Amino acid sequence: MKYLFLDEAGNFDFSPSGTPFLMVCATLLEIDEKRSGILSALRFELNSAGHDIESFHASANTPYVRQAFLRRLQDSQAEPQVFGVILNKSTYASAPADPSQLYVDLFKIALALAYPASGECSIYADKVPLQRSRKAIMKAVRQTAGQRNIHFHTSASCLELQIADYCTWAVWRQIVRLDHRPMEALGNPSVHLAVFG
Repeated sequence: MKYLFLDEAGNFDFSPSGTPFLMVCATLLEIDEKRSGILSALRFELNSAGHDIESFHASANTPYVRQAFLRRLQDSQAEPQVFGVILNKSTYASAPADPSQLYVDLFKIALALAYPASGECSIYADKVPLQRSRKAIMKAVRQTAGQRNIHFHTSASCLELQIADYCTWAVWRQIVRLDHRPMEALGNPSVHLAVFG
């Protein structure tokens, strides 16, 4: 069975010091016991080799750990499908009056892109610290996908959320840094993008 895993990149800072883009992604993945075992074993191997890895997180992991994770993920033939929405913040003259509504709108578009492939599957998102972010995601799901189950779990507890994080990071690297290597290391997964601005 397939599930959708939500993630984001960038920030809501619309000043020159903020990220140039804001991106949200819905990654569609099939649960695979073999792949979960392979990635779990990798964490223990890396810890035994002197890397203290509690969970995989692309922006926090060292290049060595990232490469090891991407290699194992590609070998597992995960074949994720990524549905992303990218907002170019330079097209805004000033910050939006209601950032929470912008968050809702971006996730609604990502979920609408994902819906034909994902159908009625359950949705998982990282347990974000801000209640307003959780409410925004729940609102986007309700308005786009109806009463689908949505679960907020700590990403450290869910390898699939960690895979989604890597997929979002790879798309971000390709768009923002013009760095195609992470996407290639993932095996060039299917990516569907809506770009604004």
